[in-house]
Amino acid sequence: MVLFSNSGVVKLARTETYAAIDIGSHLIKGVVVSEKSDSWELLAYSTVKSRGIDSGEIKDAVAFRDSISKLLTNLEEQLPGVTRANFVVSTNCGAFGLESLTEEMVISESEKKIIGTEEVEELKSRALKREEHEENLKLVLHVYPKKYLIDDTKVVSNPIDMPANKLAVELTAVVIDKSLSSVFDYSLDDILPVEPEVSMSSLAASEGVLTTTEKDSGVCVLDLGYGSSTLVAYFTGIPIRLIEIPLGTKHIIKDIATVLSTSLEESERLLKTHGSAMYQDIGESPFDVEYKGLDGRTSKTVKMEILARIVHARLREIFNKVRRAYREVEAEVPEFREMGIPGGLVITGGGAKIPRLIDLALDILRKPVRIGTFGTSSNETLLGADEIVEDPVFSAALGSIFCVESVEQEEALAVRRKTGGFFSKLIEVFRNLW
Repeated sequence: MVLFSNSGVVKLARTETYAAIDIGSHLIKGVVVSEKSDSWELLAYSTVKSRGIDSGEIKDAVAFRDSISKLLTNLEEQLPGVTRANFVVSTNCGAFGLESLTEEMVISESEKKIIGTEEVEELKSRALKREEHEENLKLVLHVYPKKYLIDDTKVVSNPIDMPANKLAVELTAVVIDKSLSSVFDYSLDDILPVEPEVSMSSLAASEGVLTTTEKDSGVCVLDLGYGSSTLVAYFTGIPIRLIEIPLGTKHIIKDIATVLSTSLEESERLLKTHGSAMYQDIGESPFDVEYKGLDGRTSKTVKMEILARIVHARLREIFNKVRRAYREVEAEVPEFREMGIPGGLVITGGGAKIPRLIDLALDILRKPVRIGTFGTSSNETLLGADEIVEDPVFSAALGSIFCVESVEQEEALAVRRKTGGFFSKLIEVFRNLW
């Protein structure tokens, strides 16, 4: 299996325990897994309400730290000693982006030299050093090699063991604003026992729900979140576009509260228990839904069709924006212009649980659509996790630990063979840069 690190995607060590925390604007999710005899097992999981976060930013560090502490306590009750695990944190809090990096280096001035792991990693390191120097307001979280160019003529995906005088690389880097990253790091300081690896939730969720074929041939993932949503486009195995959509389930909940004159808490309950993305065929339903008014005491009723129309209206607005973003990706990638995006749209995140969401998405996009969960991915089987592997809420938490390799398997094997520790070497190199 593999784990996000500052260097991209790398192999996990054997017989280890890993704890993943996915920090959202509404919920904080935690999972703990371990590998035993080449199989993976869920040891603990929990969710708590997010406090101190608003619109994707930490507004109250004390409340935020309390939420994290409560989650750790819940996990500790299920698995004593959980704080000794290796921690991975994913979040969409912050200004994330994708940037293209290029770098080249001379391998040999005379006779061609066989390219080794050292040359490949030196090339990546140079690209990151230049990025850190030129864009000193941004921090690189992950890098994905897009392609290598040997002697200005031959394009390859893995240059190791090939002869060359010159080697160039094109990388896709996931970056975050350093100032926001500093606030986030400070808020987690002293709560987690060790410095965690950090990834973007929407990318972690994508890795957690997609198949290898989808990522290679082309696909879009909609992470339908609480405060906002993110469209992630994949092609040739790596993310190529991140498009933020400033709408999420929070806006549906607010609409319900406004129209029905009730509290946000009651509106959230109505959405979870009786919400529907489509109102057609509900008009014949004889059932009315009971709810409490703003005072918390007065009982009111609403027809299911009216509730569904409220939900439908906001979701239609969201998916109209998704359609525009989807078409942007189709227009920008030459391979998608004629035949479209082969994998269509995969929807994950908490909003993916709204009933009949696929019907609405199909009606608006007219493209292939499915709900994405860890259970629908190419990732390895997770034992004892029936309750969460089909729950899109846990896509990012699971995806930050269990994800498909984004680099060629041959390259990863060669790196481990020649360096004796791809993970430890690269983490040390990149942390020294910061």
